[in-house]
Amino acid sequence: MVAGASHLEDVVSRVALLVAVAVALALPAGYAFVVHRDFSEQLQFKARVKATALSNVITAAPDTWQFAENRLQGLLAREPVPLETEQVLVFDEHGELLTTVGATPATPVLRRSQALFDATRIAGRIDVTDSLRPLIRGSLRAALAGLALGLLVFYALRTLPLRALRRTTKALFAQTQRAEVTLHSIGDAVITTDELTRIEFMNPVAERLSGWSLDKARTRTLAEVLRLVDAHSRQPVASAMPLALAEGRIVSFGREIDLIRRDGECLSIDDSAAPIRDPDGRITGGVLVFRDVGASRSLARQRAWEATHDSLTGLANRREFEHLVGMAVKSAGDQGRQHVVCYLDMDQFKVVNDTCGHAAGDELLKRFAAQLRAGIRESDTLARLGGDEFGLLLEGCSVDRAEIICADLLAAVSDFRFHWESKVFNVGVSIGIAAVASDASAAEALGAADTACYWAKAQGRGRCCVYRRGDLDLESRRQEVGWVARINAALSENRFVLYGQPYLGLTPAAEGAAHLEALLRMVDEQGRLIQPGSFLPAAERFNLMPAIDRWVIRTVFSHYGELLAARGGGRFTCAINLSATSLNSPGLLDFVSQQFALHSLPEGAICFEITETSAINNLRHAADFMRACQALGIRFALDDFGTGMSSFGYLKHLPVDYLKIDGGFIRKICQDDVDLAMTESINRIGHLMGMRTVAEYAESDAIVQALRRIGVDYAQGYAVARPVPLWPPAAPPAVS
Repeated sequence: MVAGASHLEDVVSRVALLVAVAVALALPAGYAFVVHRDFSEQLQFKARVKATALSNVITAAPDTWQFAENRLQGLLAREPVPLETEQVLVFDEHGELLTTVGATPATPVLRRSQALFDATRIAGRIDVTDSLRPLIRGSLRAALAGLALGLLVFYALRTLPLRALRRTTKALFAQTQRAEVTLHSIGDAVITTDELTRIEFMNPVAERLSGWSLDKARTRTLAEVLRLVDAHSRQPVASAMPLALAEGRIVSFGREIDLIRRDGECLSIDDSAAPIRDPDGRITGGVLVFRDVGASRSLARQRAWEATHDSLTGLANRREFEHLVGMAVKSAGDQGRQHVVCYLDMDQFKVVNDTCGHAAGDELLKRFAAQLRAGIRESDTLARLGGDEFGLLLEGCSVDRAEIICADLLAAVSDFRFHWESKVFNVGVSIGIAAVASDASAAEALGAADTACYWAKAQGRGRCCVYRRGDLDLESRRQEVGWVARINAALSENRFVLYGQPYLGLTPAAEGAAHLEALLRMVDEQGRLIQPGSFLPAAERFNLMPAIDRWVIRTVFSHYGELLAARGGGRFTCAINLSATSLNSPGLLDFVSQQFALHSLPEGAICFEITETSAINNLRHAADFMRACQALGIRFALDDFGTGMSSFGYLKHLPVDYLKIDGGFIRKICQDDVDLAMTESINRIGHLMGMRTVAEYAESDAIVQALRRIGVDYAQGYAVARPVPLWPPAAPPAVS
């Protein structure tokens, strides 16, 4: 750009000089030409006039006119026009000077002659001369003026355009510098080519990613420098540049492409190309932009894997398994193929988990999954459905063949021993088998296998049971599957209702704040009320609890103001039960945060109740979730506390506000000293840890009084109040 600007400045200077010289020369030359012409015409005119007058004298005295010198001088000096600075010379026909009038002019001179006539005969001539010095002096003055004007013209034609040129050059240079700095600084690789895809420029990132330097790549075609292959088929592919040049538009390939560097290393890239046009719109080249997407592509694959796999065991997760079972159902209907789905439930897992802790339980699940995987075909799909439950999809397999495979799995598992520290555990498995029917859904196929697994477990564990249509014992269990459709319909039609059961404050610390637990009921298609014990087991088994719990959260949060107003204001806490499935479901915290902010609830307005078992099964996740919710102002209660032997050990790891003592200790607290002692211990430890205690199943006044003596903060049960509708329906439903 600098060389081009210098050349342009040189051209402008030369043109300005030529024009200035022309202007400087034109003024004196023009002046000299005009003045010389006028001066010459003036002398010629005087010569002609004098010659005419003298010719008249000659005609009158042809023989004596030469001798009339005085008359001739008078005539020449005054008539018919007077002389100024001119000199007149008269010659005879032989060229002899006859007379002279006027002073001799300074040289150089201009002379004009005119013939003298005697009638028609030339009798002599007359010369009129005058000095050219005035003309020369005027021409010099004109030359000086021309020089000044030429200088002005040179300045105007050179300096002003060059200033504009320099400003433009500086602007273009700055723009070019910015573009070059940008191209050298950005993280993307940039290559520019001509219209034949020959490389003209590569930024440092392009050099680094391709393994080619600009010096070696320049004038080579893009295909020579960038070796691209399909990331999956490994077949060579062209970059986006040829298509962009051919179609005159920006082109970006969506498929996954790998770049083979000059040294043979393979990089995952993403590329796009655009044509470059001249001012007339003609395509003169193109620019290719590409970037290393290896990390992001690896992350995307990792996330895709995590979305379909269990992170602990590496097996497919429940969502992916249900999807594959659905595909198998479609295959059975479209192609008539045989497939079998199996439901596997570990035996003795809880013993290991409670005895040795969460880490031992995780390790057992990983080893058990590896044991199962070793006993199935490569084409079979093994999945962890949740907790200690697994699913197995046997594609292209009959039920008879599936029984043999499952029998081999039972035999392999029977020899499996789990060693943890100094302990050894025998772990078994119960398996349910069901054929994938073409007229059933994926949920129904999985439910049938689950039903068979339940029956196998009921027959003594470590067994295999096949689901067969028409089997009454299995059919009763299978009815749970029917609840799936009914629950989904109730959710979509808003046929759930909430009841509330209040707490009774028993200690001074519990006074001044009202508490209420929200209890769920479902209304069936005929308007009858269905108790939670009828549909919640199916909802938990078929992963419907997250949707139900979100309905409860949304409803309570949106109506909290009404509940508070109905109680006359003050401090009021509404408790909501969270299932283990919801507690571990993705996105729950975001949903709770959104709803809490949407309805601007005060601190302490909501208390989530989670069971001891659900918290223990995923202790770290539960603790993190609880702390995040507490930061919003939500309280937590640990429900059914005291049923596990390791309860106290886990309690110190959970940020709990309320401890709900399991009703199994409360029912016979007045008759059983052990239950009384357990209640006292739990209450005391809860208080030591800064928690309020709640006793469930306070069914009599005697129990309430006993709890008061012990120092339990709250009592909940029929002796306090029965559950009542929070928003009474128009017509009281019948209880089914």
